[in-house]
Amino acid sequence: MPGLNQLKIVTEDLPPYQMSGKNGRVEGIAAEKVAKLLADLNIKADIEVMPWARAYKTAVDEPGTLIFSMVRTPDREALFHWVGVLMSTKTYLIALQERRDIKMEKLSDLLNYKVGVKRDDVVFQYLSGKNLLDTTVVLPETLVTLKMLLRGRADIIAASPIHLDYMCGKIGCKRSDFKFLFELDELSSDFYLAANRQTPSEVISLLKQQLTEPD
Repeated sequence: MPGLNQLKIVTEDLPPYQMSGKNGRVEGIAAEKVAKLLADLNIKADIEVMPWARAYKTAVDEPGTLIFSMVRTPDREALFHWVGVLMSTKTYLIALQERRDIKMEKLSDLLNYKVGVKRDDVVFQYLSGKNLLDTTVVLPETLVTLKMLLRGRADIIAASPIHLDYMCGKIGCKRSDFKFLFELDELSSDFYLAANRQTPSEVISLLKQQLTEPD
């Protein structure tokens, strides 16, 4: 299959979905699905872990690039081929349980608070599209946003429950330390494997078919 062995796969550190493991191997529940897909098709390609903004730009600019875990949004729809869903999740705005002063009745209430967001991720893009970045603190990683929240340097951050649990396991907090203020239900709750728009259609078809094969 032309192009199949020239594929490049990029992602970010987003535990527990994907993260750098021992001996350069990428681990995590989403990464394992991608690795199985590559193995089933006998594709010899390494998964490269890099900051999300760089991974995203690479996937937009370089033909033959696959990227995960990508949330499918209207702004991104035409930029990629959407190979298939790897897993599903939900994203919430959260605050410290002790912060009784924080009230969220509508999304625009965010402008009353300092919001920690990861640069160029789906939440950043979502808030940008709604002109709600004025009070944000833009940071390189989601774990950093959680640390800022715990230190009182951010009032609100965004995270999924499974990711919050994982991060708390790393730094010694627990889910009950936080309150879930607002579900960002306009965001897709599916994590996709996506591909650069110029990736050959026959490659996309093969990947789609294999990804939907039952285990």
